[in-house]
Amino acid sequence: MGNVCVRDPAAVKNTEINTDLRKESVVYRETVRLLLLGAGESGKSTIVKQMKIIHSDGFSDEEREAFRAVLFFNLIESMRALVDNMDLLGLDYEKPELEKAARQDLYHPDSLYRSYVLDPHYLKLIQKLWQDNGVQQCFKQAHQFHISDGAHYLFNKITQYMEEGFTPTARDILHIRVKTTSIIETEFTYKAMRFQLVDVGGQRAERRKWIHVFDNITAILFIASLSGYDSTCEEDALKLKLHESLDIFESICNSKILSGASLILMLNKMDILKKKVYTSPLTICFPEYTGQQTYDEVVRYIEAHFRNRVRIRQQEQVYIFKTCATDTHIIDKVFQAAADTILHDNLSAILS
Repeated sequence: MGNVCVRDPAAVKNTEINTDLRKESVVYRETVRLLLLGAGESGKSTIVKQMKIIHSDGFSDEEREAFRAVLFFNLIESMRALVDNMDLLGLDYEKPELEKAARQDLYHPDSLYRSYVLDPHYLKLIQKLWQDNGVQQCFKQAHQFHISDGAHYLFNKITQYMEEGFTPTARDILHIRVKTTSIIETEFTYKAMRFQLVDVGGQRAERRKWIHVFDNITAILFIASLSGYDSTCEEDALKLKLHESLDIFESICNSKILSGASLILMLNKMDILKKKVYTSPLTICFPEYTGQQTYDEVVRYIEAHFRNRVRIRQQEQVYIFKTCATDTHIIDKVFQAAADTILHDNLSAILS
């Protein structure tokens, strides 16, 4: 009889585990890891949604249904902000009876519960409030208080949201605000390369988590809101959003821990800036500004402020793009340009 070789099951299992670990190590080394940073409400989460639309299969039916509830909560929260500030700004309702209805219904504890089923009663009330001239005047002064940048879009589509069987479109979802309170990783493929986009919350309370994702980062995508020059932070009513972004950017771009990563600066919300630049002066943020109040001049001045914060890198090593995170076409083009820059800078390291 021939000899029978019996392998130790434990040894076989150990070999399989080591083989899998080596494969995972190769995949990890060849993955382009992008760290998405920026202040709260800069548009980071919208960029993540766009990557899902552009490089994955978009949103599933279950995800759309979940966003349906969040959409209605955004509507209630934004209208509450307007109602709260009507008194503070000394504004009157065109139809005084709407104030009583708003105070009674939008602040009723049951309104949050019903928000999950898109209760038509609340939608109709929000629609009437949005059509009120007094509320419109309040919205024109929205830079003086906190309200979601997507509010205008959502309010203007409220008639469609009242239709039976309504499900949010991809464009609706891009305008919905969801605070990032954890570390979210999104993976996709671009030009046969595996990308991993890491998103962490931008609010002050969330930034202590950033240090946990600084290892092995290929590039940083820093998102800053161009439109935040005249409005204050949600967490600090005394600090303008653009000043907050500049301070965070300065700490990130001059961090020795991150000095080996490529740095992409995306100046976001160019669409909002184009609308407000002629009515809201840049001197609110930069009293020393003496240039023209035009989009191009204002953007150049803001960009220069970001470049001037760079110390341990060459300014030419910071790649700057103007973006509109809710515009899929623009984000697709900008990401291609940014990704090609990152691959050019890091290809030898990724494939070594």
